Amino acid sequence: MTDAETPDNLLARDELQEKVFATLESLPDDLKTALSLREFEGLSYEQIAEVMDCPVGTVRSRIFRAREAIDKVVAKYM
Repeated sequence: MTDAETPDNLLARDELQEKVFATLESLPDDLKTALSLREFEGLSYEQIAEVMDCPVGTVRSRIFRAREAIDKVVAKYM
């Protein structure tokens, strides 16, 4: 077991992961979809705009707002 794999660190990591996924699930559908397409599917902003039928600027804004919500959760653990 390395220093990073102590029981306390593993528990904290698991709790953080649960909070991040819970936050993602609680996001409005447009934010959740945009972020998921970018981070999990690897689509470009332009591809996401096409899929979601909206301007690229709107996609960027949605992803920014979704990341901002997740960052607030992560900041509590830092």
